[in-house]
Amino acid sequence: MGSVPTSSYKIDGKKAEDITIRFLQQHYNILGVKKVGMENNVWVVRAAVSAFGEDTKEVSINAKTGKIISWH
Repeated sequence: MGSVPTSSYKIDGKKAEDITIRFLQQHYNILGVKKVGMENNVWVVRAAVSAFGEDTKEVSINAKTGKIISWH
């Protein structure tokens, strides 16, 4: 059993980053993306944000559908 290449997913890392930024911009000022990674067919994007001080938010995105699964 090998890992599935990311080219087989509808959503690539750049698209996951874009989805995260658009989503978080609704609530925060985006300072920058810290990390984009794949965990169990889910893109996990960590971004530095600011509303009333700097914080890090993590958004999980289904790699096949592009839908946000969770965020915190």
